[in-house]
Amino acid sequence: MNKNLKNLISNYQASVRAAVEIMQRSGIPLPATSSDWINTDIPGRGELEGGIAYFKHGFGCHVNLPTGSIDFDFGERGETDGFDLWRLVKFAGPALATYGFATNEEVKKCFEAEVNSGSLVSSGYILYYVAGAQRSLADARCGTPIEPR
Repeated sequence: MNKNLKNLISNYQASVRAAVEIMQRSGIPLPATSSDWINTDIPGRGELEGGIAYFKHGFGCHVNLPTGSIDFDFGERGETDGFDLWRLVKFAGPALATYGFATNEEVKKCFEAEVNSGSLVSSGYILYYVAGAQRSLADARCGTPIEPR
């Protein structure tokens, strides 16, 4: 996989993990499935531990971490390591060049090349995953990470 895209994905996933950990510490129940998240009875907007703002939406959440905002969706089985092109570009924001990309279009071409090569696999919905990587689950009660499909 392209090292610049791999680094961007890795940093994005690390920020999602940080957001999910803060959500959990703040008492927000984490879902076993994306449908469970939709049905989670929490305010649509609120504050997490440390005064961190969140906005619940559809299958996911937008969290304003001290290091920057992160927007993510929970996967079909509650996975937290999924991503899409829009979220990666939004996450990189003005720091896109630090990931080795000059433009959003350059990221798009790289992303599409990795999908075409099989390095990134579609969930069949919006999210993509790194091929062959174990999936991380939001709901720790579900046990160890699941194998990719």
